[in-house]
Amino acid sequence: MRHSGFISDGAATPSVRPARPSTPRGAKAVVAAGLATAVVALAGCSSSSTAASGSGGMTGDIRILANITPVLTKSYYQGLVAPFVKSHPGVKVVIESPSGTNVQSTLQQELVSGSAPDIVASSLDPVVAQQMTTFPDESWVTSTPLSDSAKVDGRIWQVATGLQNQSLVYYNETAFQKAGITTAPRSLAEFTAALGKLQQAGYVPLQTAGEWVTGAQFSMMANPALLGDDPTWYAERNDKKATFKKSAYDTYLKAYAGWIASGAIPKNSLGEKYQASIDNFLAGKSGMFVMGNWLNASVNSAKNLPFKVGAFPTPTPDGSPPKQMSGQAQPYSILKSSKHQALSLALVKYLVTDKNAVTTSLRSEGNFRAGYSYPGTALDEAVGKIVDTAPGTVAGTSGPGVNAGFGNELNTVVQSLYTGKSADEAAAKLDSWWNDNAGQ
Repeated sequence: MRHSGFISDGAATPSVRPARPSTPRGAKAVVAAGLATAVVALAGCSSSSTAASGSGGMTGDIRILANITPVLTKSYYQGLVAPFVKSHPGVKVVIESPSGTNVQSTLQQELVSGSAPDIVASSLDPVVAQQMTTFPDESWVTSTPLSDSAKVDGRIWQVATGLQNQSLVYYNETAFQKAGITTAPRSLAEFTAALGKLQQAGYVPLQTAGEWVTGAQFSMMANPALLGDDPTWYAERNDKKATFKKSAYDTYLKAYAGWIASGAIPKNSLGEKYQASIDNFLAGKSGMFVMGNWLNASVNSAKNLPFKVGAFPTPTPDGSPPKQMSGQAQPYSILKSSKHQALSLALVKYLVTDKNAVTTSLRSEGNFRAGYSYPGTALDEAVGKIVDTAPGTVAGTSGPGVNAGFGNELNTVVQSLYTGKSADEAAAKLDSWWNDNAGQ
């Protein structure tokens, strides 16, 4: 969501694609909640019943360290917890934004200083799982998205509101028309050809940015190929039975380096901030933008867009349909050090089971969850269709079996392509780093 800690990387899960409701012509699209996860809706959840449960005598101030983004603002979180606070007299919830580079680094600093929050609202590296309270083995916990796949040492330490899907390419339909691109590219070769046509038509072919964006976009494209047919690849790399040099990553590194060399990706892209990359795409300056489904919120809230935004799956080497890199959306963890364990648990339970709270969370970033639906736009429906027809999901760059810090290292390595490193050197650097950090 990720994501600065924004990208929400999860582990692979079986593909279960409930049927999506059809949308009558002229009616608002309804974004169905079921996607590539075997999660069932909690029957009978409502704002009144959930918020009231466990409220007997619990009071205190709860601090939530939250992943603050252009969509997930402090005001968003404050509004999300407001019904719970109203139904629990004597409770105050304070939303805190990261003081460090991201949530993960801020949490590490606060753990060292002894000033850790009660709850963290963000995807976290499993390395901190031992600092988190184990959630009870109850249906409301086990039915949250990817709860089983995200376990560490057999324990659930993080529960999520929904599911994000990240192997998506958003595109400017007007730019495609002007460039003469009549069908969405499916293979890397077709994608590269489309970049060239967009460049000739006067657009920035592929929008990217510095910060965390570079590596995140790369993994969104490459991980479906890396893990699609071999979900245990990370484990094989740990056992030295596989290397990045002889994997799909090498294929995508070579393609990416070629895009930089041709100018399809401007060499000054690393100087752009994440928000600037969104602004440039929405201003109609770029043709394509690889991003997770949370971009829907920015598109849907934009005023007077000069073009229509479409979406298609990220390209694969051979053009076959890719699995979606997928992860937990808006997850929550409780610190063992919290002095308000019962109250924190009640608040998290409310956030991930209350019907109104869950629906609000899903709508905020265009996320999904089995058994939930909400009014959406044509773009929401288009993305939902991509996810529903995907052949499954794959993990991201963090989670069980992935060395801590891999996402940050991948980001650094991909960015080195802008400063003269070759694809071969980049793949070798990933292998060297993995060997040095194995088991962490």
